[in-house]
Amino acid sequence: MKETIYNIFCFCPDGVHITHCGIVAHERDGDDNQKLEFLSKQLETDLASCRAFHDIHPSVLDDDKKLTLTRYNTNLRVGNSYAPFELALEAVKAPANPLLIVTPVVQNKLQYHIKHPVDEQLRNEHTPNYHIEGVLDIPDYLNKYLTGSKFHLKKLINDDHMEPVKLLFNQKHYISSFKLLVSLIDTIAYLEYGDVKRNFQQWLDTYSEISKLDITSDEVYQLRNSLLHMTNLNSRDVLKKKHRRLSIAICKKGHPTQYHDEIVYFNFTDFLFIFDEAVDRWVDSYRDSKKQLTLIERYDEVLRDNF
Repeated sequence: MKETIYNIFCFCPDGVHITHCGIVAHERDGDDNQKLEFLSKQLETDLASCRAFHDIHPSVLDDDKKLTLTRYNTNLRVGNSYAPFELALEAVKAPANPLLIVTPVVQNKLQYHIKHPVDEQLRNEHTPNYHIEGVLDIPDYLNKYLTGSKFHLKKLINDDHMEPVKLLFNQKHYISSFKLLVSLIDTIAYLEYGDVKRNFQQWLDTYSEISKLDITSDEVYQLRNSLLHMTNLNSRDVLKKKHRRLSIAICKKGHPTQYHDEIVYFNFTDFLFIFDEAVDRWVDSYRDSKKQLTLIERYDEVLRDNF
């Protein structure tokens, strides 16, 4: 069947931000595979001859009115493949869901390395060097935890991170369990706020009710520092008397925080329940699609051992 097909180029001159796109149209007969093969062979020629340039659609821009190459790839991961180029497609009066190839032009060089069908969500298997001989393939978490438009974030956090925390706790490796838990808070705080100062404390203050344990987020952060670095209770700020010295206590649920021999002992069991409730509140905040995109962009950097 004869139809109009398109080569689209998204230009990333600094290697970070996509500034605009170009589009070249062709009328072709044949099946879809033949048409896509033709577009692939035309990339160099079409890039050189491209004269139709358009802005990126505002719907995919960040708060600074920019689109990074990383955020563009995140849009592909949730199936938002056409949105960045809607202005270009409207300008050439393209039909809905046209047959096309999108190729990034990064620092004036065509990037061929990702072979991604536009009608599919971008996954690990579309990227180069996905399979390393003799090494277990890392499954793409979105294959399991993104179904349709629903992102199962709580289950992802539980499977990737909370299961080891619970396993160590149930085996009575309490210090190791708490170490993993505060490391998880680090991870969640990064997912929420990025790599900024006090994100650990900010997440606890925003989503948790640790004040019920008569402790503060700063005090928990000092315990985190001393345990992860030295497996003791003596962070630098605690030694300088800037914060109270905290330690976990293994008690039945509801046992109150106690002060003994200059150490504040809070109930680890209660802390786990408070943390779980905080995660629920945090997950509920991800109804906004742009916020979800930011989380997926950052979670793509998180190391996983859930093979």
